[in-house]
Amino acid sequence: MQTQTGFRFRCYPTPAQAQILLRWIGCQRFIYNAKVTEDRYYRKFARKALDLTGFYPPVDQQYSRYIDPVFTPWLKEAPSQVLRNGAVRWRQAYARYFKGLGGRPVIKKKTGRQAVWLTSELFAFHPMMDTKTGEIFGNRLTVGNKKFPVGDILFQAHKDYRIPNSIRIGVEAGQWFLSFSNEDVSQVPDEADTMEWLRKFSEKELLARTFGGDRGVEIPLAGNHGEAFDFDPVQKERMEKKVRQTKRYQRQMARQRTRAVQGKRPTGANYRKTKKRLATSHQYGK
Repeated sequence: MQTQTGFRFRCYPTPAQAQILLRWIGCQRFIYNAKVTEDRYYRKFARKALDLTGFYPPVDQQYSRYIDPVFTPWLKEAPSQVLRNGAVRWRQAYARYFKGLGGRPVIKKKTGRQAVWLTSELFAFHPMMDTKTGEIFGNRLTVGNKKFPVGDILFQAHKDYRIPNSIRIGVEAGQWFLSFSNEDVSQVPDEADTMEWLRKFSEKELLARTFGGDRGVEIPLAGNHGEAFDFDPVQKERMEKKVRQTKRYQRQMARQRTRAVQGKRPTGANYRKTKKRLATSHQYGK
């Protein structure tokens, strides 16, 4: 039996690359939301008519009907694999719903963490070699294809990994991340072997070997044996500083929003910069 190990590395696209990735994120989100909206329409308005004909709302991965040269010409600015993956993500969410692992797919919002799912057609890892020693010290990530090139994106790998079949490139509070998962090569014991191993211990020994943790506000982590794990003094000082920054940015955003409303104009670039700083100030405590 094998387990999945997740990886999340910081990556650093250039401003031009970031704009392309944001466009891909928006196109993939649009396809996903279009599938959600269409499914809601079928279930709410067209279900009775479909029941009379013996048909049921389709749960498929088709997306070509959403591409229109008049209403959605910008979908052509993203690779077809990005659009297809948006429909695949919706189908996967519905599969989880059928298995009882979650609810029906819902509309994805533009706020919060945003990511685009890329399969192997749109990325490649190339080894980076030291010219003097010939030693491979890492990989560079190339994103895009011949028609939609993005280029090499730098990322910082803080632990060893294996090249995956698919990746997610996401942005949160102005910071970009590369995420993927691999099957853990270390073998996990089967359930029967684990039960046999546990039978060797008495109840008292098992309780001594077991740790249970409870996350809280006053005590970040409390153990079942009376342990209390707290932040370092430096971390506490930095979090207090971030709280003060958060309050200052919130007051600043309120003033900028008020001036925009009084001037009967939309919020400008300064408002967006303050909003980004506010989101970044929340990242340290998170």
